[in-house]
Amino acid sequence: MRRALIACGGTGGHLAPGIALAEELSSRGWECKLLISGKQVDSILVQKYTQFKYEAIAGSGLSFHPVKLFRFLRDLLNGYRSCGRIIRSSGPELVVGFGGFISASALLAGARNGVPVAIHEANQIPGRVTRLTSRFASRVYLPNGAVLKEAKKDCIRNVGMPLRTEFERRSKGEAKRVLGFDPDKKLLLVFGGSQGALALNEWAKQHSRILNENQIQLLCLTGMSGGCSESATIDSDEAAQSKTIFMEFSEQMAILLSAADLAISRAGAGSIAELIRCRVPAILVPYPYAADNHQLFNAQRFVTQGGGVLCQQEEIKSLLNIALDMISSDEKRNRLTENLEAMDQSSSQSEIADDLERLATITKDGQKEALEVTQCQ
Repeated sequence: MRRALIACGGTGGHLAPGIALAEELSSRGWECKLLISGKQVDSILVQKYTQFKYEAIAGSGLSFHPVKLFRFLRDLLNGYRSCGRIIRSSGPELVVGFGGFISASALLAGARNGVPVAIHEANQIPGRVTRLTSRFASRVYLPNGAVLKEAKKDCIRNVGMPLRTEFERRSKGEAKRVLGFDPDKKLLLVFGGSQGALALNEWAKQHSRILNENQIQLLCLTGMSGGCSESATIDSDEAAQSKTIFMEFSEQMAILLSAADLAISRAGAGSIAELIRCRVPAILVPYPYAADNHQLFNAQRFVTQGGGVLCQQEEIKSLLNIALDMISSDEKRNRLTENLEAMDQSSSQSEIADDLERLATITKDGQKEALEVTQCQ
């Protein structure tokens, strides 16, 4: 059986596309082992996908603070050793990384052990791990518009974000009913990715009554550390009732997004890909402290393509007016929805799997030829 090692832990934005690729490769007869972190978000998300093997690997984010830098180097070394052991014992034909600290150990170990390595970068500004490992990667998958000088040009492929097979758009009315919302009222979804976003959570809390007075239902995903999980019904001045729900996490993002008439979101690449797939017009509020400010560049491309609008966090006071204007105009949202349909890249995981299979075959044939030449000598 053909085997692949996929390093994708740390955040939902890394783990979800790793699972999507594993689903595609498994459908083609590959055995996939996923390397994840010890974080809670990883353990929750993988519970649904029991068909894969998992192993938690040590890893810490890169920081130049002395204590954190020591922790990063220690975990990188421990992760590298663990990945080397896994590679030597299981003999994968490919090692694929989806960015983040878990990928660094796996890709370094793969290259050291002579296994073809590939890395997928979802953001418009490639991260540190991608910049480091692209120097020796056999494949580097980048979104359209991204530039990476460190990678060899013949190794670069432009593809979108792999999405899990379950991620399909549902009927808006049906999705609202499943979640307990009124299908005849508009629904605003506020979320900050798997980690949550304190600024967006606070905004939702402060403006929930105004939204409900305007007959707008609200669903806010606070994230694991958001500190809020409640459901409330608020009476508006017009004696109608609209529902507001705050919840930490949901494994049903396809349903949540399908139900939403408008989303307010951070600008992580995974969140944007999911918004596009479910055709949800969005107001993107990039996390201002993201590495290399990559969320701002993600948001700018999304806006340029016509999927929504950008609101920087320092301009968050204007967010309510923007949201009310967009959600009240069916014409504006319909136009954005048409643009989102044109933006969708449904076959990303298939394109990546096709290319990886070619890479593995070429590598195996090359190794076989080299062995035959050595034996002849």
